[in-house]
Formats: sequence, C-alpha cells, structure tokens
Amino acid sequence: MASADTSPLVLYGRRRSVARLRSGALLLESGGVRREIPVSAIERVDVRGRRGRELVVVLTSASPGRAAYALTSGSAPAVREFAEAVRRALPVRAAGEPSRDGAALVTVTPMERPGLEPRNVARWALGGLAAALFGVITVLLVARDAGEQAQVSWLLSPMMTTVGVLPLRGGLRMVRDALVLGRRGIVVAGRLVGTYELGDGDDRRTEYVYAYEDALGEPHRRSGPEGGGVEVEILYDPDDPGGTAKVGRGTVGHLLAGLLLALLLGAPMTAIGLEMVATGLAPLFA
Repeated sequence: MASADTSPLVLYGRRRSVARLRSGALLLESGGVRREIPVSAIERVDVRGRRGRELVVVLTSASPGRAAYALTSGSAPAVREFAEAVRRALPVRAAGEPSRDGAALVTVTPMERPGLEPRNVARWALGGLAAALFGVITVLLVARDAGEQAQVSWLLSPMMTTVGVLPLRGGLRMVRDALVLGRRGIVVAGRLVGTYELGDGDDRRTEYVYAYEDALGEPHRRSGPEGGGVEVEILYDPDDPGGTAKVGRGTVGHLLAGLLLALLLGAPMTAIGLEMVATGLAPLFA
C-alpha cells in the first residue's frame, strides 16, 4: 500500500496535462512544463467544474490573493480519488500558523515533447494494412454465391457461426470496455511481477503479469500480451477494478480494435454462418 505522501494514481487531463503525487510533492505537467509543488505549499484541493471533473489546487499565501492550478479530466471518479489522495498527504497546520507564499516553493522545469516512436508507427501501419486486406477478403466472401448444397451448408453452418460469434462478442466487449474506461477510468502505476509463455511454435507468445493497487489500496493483477516494461500504467474501472482494466491509458486503439474485430470479422462471419443455416433449412420448407 502506498504511503500518504505518494500515490499510485495518475490523473490525466486535457491537452496532455498529467498530475502525480510523488514523495510529498504534486507533479503537474501541462503547457510544456513540469511543476513540482510541495504539499506544504498547498492550502487545499477542490473539485469543481461541470460534473466534478476539474481538480483545483490552491496554494498557501500570506496575502488574500492565492495562486491556483487547475486540471480538467474526462473522468469525475478519477478527479475525486486523486483529490482525496492529495488531501491525505497535506500537512496538519496549527491554528493561527502563518501562511507562507506557496508559489515561491513551486519548481518549474521545461519538458521535452516526446516524438512518435518508429515501432508504434510501423505497428499501426501493419495493422491498417492487415485490416484493409482482411476487409477486401471479407467483402469477397460475403459477395460469393453460397451455392445450393444444403447438406454442406448445414454441416458447415455451426462452425461458421461459431467463428463469427466469438470475435463479434469479443469485439463488442472491447468496445464496451473502451467506452467505460474512457468515461470513468482511473490510471495507476503497475509493476511487472512475472511472465509466462502460451502456445507452441509460431503461435508462441509471452503473457505479462502486472500487479497494481486501486484507489482504496486493494491489490489486483492484470495478465495479457500487452506491456513488456518493468513499470506500466494501468487503466481500470473503479466499479470493476479487478476485471475491467488494461495496460496503458489510451482507449482509442482499444476501441478501434474492438470495432474492427466485430465489424470486419465477427459480423460478416456470423452473417455467413446464419446464411448457411437458412440454406440448409430451406429444403425442409420447400
């Protein structure tokens, strides 16, 4: 379980802004700079804005005017949990204790913008090419005349329907998870605790096991082919912290992969299987 002055939570906001709580300091990255704000310089943390999606950090000040920093996130639960984590880390101040100028304690460091890794560009290019080729093949399969061999259609229809229903169901589940995580997901740090191999030969792949804690400090694990690093970010649903989770904070790729799986593979193959069922049953009603 994380200490009070450090939290595994990572709060992402608009325009690539990020907030973390590390070793008694709030790290706020926005506008191309990183601000390190000691918790001793924070007067209070408020949750404001529409539907409680804005985190406002108000600094201490000896004068009436107080400096403040704000971060707007797409997930209201993530904002609430992060605000509570910062509040737990704030020092207890005695009554009548004079306030210092918190703005003078903030350290500002320029940040370098990371470029797009060639490996990711190649992966997206190969994925797009594979999806395009499979889309053409799917269109050709759907457009083909299935023929009038009722017995063959009847024998093949269960296999074809199963081949379609499984990716259709899996794709819709991926879409659902992406929408849920994008709306109310919370990001925490995960650490690699083990790996294991699945499959044989060319189908052999490595599965990575990551351990992480939710906002309440409860431990969870996430297994899958995604990852590879010693430390990663885990995006999870606060309503299902041990089930609906993924490696990485991005949900667009997860959403597109689910749509491609459901629309390009699941739906066409299911339609072909159902067509074979109809072709096999047609002679019984002729």
